[in-house]
Amino acid sequence: MTHANREHLLEPQIGEHTPGRRARRKPRNWRYVIFVVAAVSASLFFLAFRQSGPLATLLPGLASGHGFISVPSGSAPGHADQTVRQPAAKSDNASGSEAPPPGVEEADAPLGHPVAPRTASNSYAFLAMNDDGTPVGYSPCRPLHYVVNDKLAPAAADGLIEDAVAKISRATGIHFVFDRVTDEEPREDRPAYQPGAYGQRWAPLLVSWTTPDSAPALAGDVIGTGGSTMYSFRNGPKSYVTGNLELDTPQIRELLQESGGRAFVSAVIQHELSHVMGLDHVDDPMQLMYPEIGAPDGLADGDLNGLYKLSKASCRKDL
Repeated sequence: MTHANREHLLEPQIGEHTPGRRARRKPRNWRYVIFVVAAVSASLFFLAFRQSGPLATLLPGLASGHGFISVPSGSAPGHADQTVRQPAAKSDNASGSEAPPPGVEEADAPLGHPVAPRTASNSYAFLAMNDDGTPVGYSPCRPLHYVVNDKLAPAAADGLIEDAVAKISRATGIHFVFDRVTDEEPREDRPAYQPGAYGQRWAPLLVSWTTPDSAPALAGDVIGTGGSTMYSFRNGPKSYVTGNLELDTPQIRELLQESGGRAFVSAVIQHELSHVMGLDHVDDPMQLMYPEIGAPDGLADGDLNGLYKLSKASCRKDL
């Protein structure tokens, strides 16, 4: 991979959408269960030297926890899907490069001040770690823009995305900015940089109300997927720069008609956004990031402590 007019080549760590997670409801007591099959992989391979540039390394693998959230079907949970997001072809970008100019909108200090958890808890896990032991997260010094494809959004879902975003923002200090409604469709090879559509910055987080026809990962009883893409300079620290969250409109429309359905969908969106931020599943049944959700009560102490840790990610004027 090459990148013009940059001192260092970027090595995109492409991912999230690798392991699968599935959720089902227990019909007897309306409790909701997320069954997990998680497979974490990272493969490292080297591209060729350029005569006038350094070595670029592409790392396709896990970038953030991929959530496959599904409604009950009476069948056993499926196996993890092993799909990897690949970098966009240069023809996608009018500038011919695969990354924007560095430091766009990056401030000197974090933009937000996350609410410190009231109760300490170690019941959290991260999806990706840097070599120095810090979790990979979004820069807190840069707004995280997001767009929503709401063409198929159920009327009863009004406000659910905004509410989930507000909760995650309070927990992480990440300053979310809603840009606009978009007609961009989800795709497996979505470019992280789309200057023709979004200007010379990283593409915004794309939230899509969609169907399995447009988002094949939603096939079967899968109700939602989500994840992020991380970049680094060579072997340096990694940061997330953009992400995707897809929701299966037909299944969610049915859920919203059931008692407790709105609370369940809200929990699903918060769960998936937490994956986008960098949290993995945990073994503590009291946490929202536990694979089996007994009651969709939202973020618990462990979740909040993990998201608070992610708020300490480094600013990235170089990225």
